[in-house]
Amino acid sequence: MTSDSISDSLRQIQTPRLPAGSAAQMNVEADLRLHAAGPMRAVDEVRRIDDLAPLDGYQREMVTAVGRLLADGVDVLRIAQTIARVNDLLTMRLLLLAETGLGRPPCSYAWLALGSQGRGEQVLSSDQDSALTFDDRAPAPASEYFPRLAGLVVNALARAGLPLCDGGYMATSWCHPISEFRGLFRGWVHQPEPQALLKAEVFLDVRPVHGDLPVEVLDRILVSGGSSGQFLVQMAREALTFTPPLGLFGRLRTSDPTIDLKQAGIAAIVLLARLYALAAGATAHTTLARLEAAAAGGTLSRAGAGNLAEAYRLLTALRLRHQVDQVGAGRAPDNLVRLDSLTAEDRGLLRDSMRVVRDVQQVTAMRFATHTVT
Repeated sequence: MTSDSISDSLRQIQTPRLPAGSAAQMNVEADLRLHAAGPMRAVDEVRRIDDLAPLDGYQREMVTAVGRLLADGVDVLRIAQTIARVNDLLTMRLLLLAETGLGRPPCSYAWLALGSQGRGEQVLSSDQDSALTFDDRAPAPASEYFPRLAGLVVNALARAGLPLCDGGYMATSWCHPISEFRGLFRGWVHQPEPQALLKAEVFLDVRPVHGDLPVEVLDRILVSGGSSGQFLVQMAREALTFTPPLGLFGRLRTSDPTIDLKQAGIAAIVLLARLYALAAGATAHTTLARLEAAAAGGTLSRAGAGNLAEAYRLLTALRLRHQVDQVGAGRAPDNLVRLDSLTAEDRGLLRDSMRVVRDVQQVTAMRFATHTVT
């Protein structure tokens, strides 16, 4: 299906409402009312969507909302959660629109959020990470219906300002019966080759957003990897690939005027939190909850978990402030912050955060003997 035909299809769809009393809708809106009017305007923007035309204003509303939450001093990790939850509502809305246009789904299905949306930790530059799974007993039309549904929604999300995933982790590519996903997940856990691990890492954040197909079995398969030493060693090795830019005496390297906050620290913290939570047998999805579970389970020291949590909070704050400024200046948001744009205090805190990540990585390398992995 071409982009033009997708646009035409969405324009013909009548506006449905989220189901009365929808738990997802009620939970998100109640949570957003705790903060400021900004996020609720973004929710109102979602409610008004009945074709592609209003989608162009969605990202502007989100940028305004994030800017106000930052100005109000709301915890940055709560803001990241808010972004993800409003994007959940947008996804649900678009799925209901697409279902109205395509007709009733031929069987039960689930739209799955992966990556940062699956963790509930999105920023303004976050791209799409999604999958779609449906009942094994689906009738023949399912093989045509769900790829069309995925195409409509993925392209509409892109129009709303959520970039396509460069790695292809979107429901347009990952649209399979639940039995096929079960087989894929078991293969990733029990045969943790580097390429398989890359896929497993994305799906470790899997979370259902819409649909009535139970998918808890996928979480159980992934968590079972916590009892597999080989799987954990491979995950540990992956967590060491993102090296903080520290030079002599733990100082920030300044040969480059910018620092990529995601590559320099955020990605490593996310991976370390996944690793140690999985080792503790935890099913938590957010990075903070994973660190807390790891500390409670004894797989990571309380000091180490607390330091990583504070580092994650600082890096997310710098990232969001930078992105709001970029969008305000008419530029696409990214993760490249100029060091000379930071205050001396922020540079010091950034350096300390990089040291925390490096120290936990060094402990991880020794604990999981990552040098022995080939």
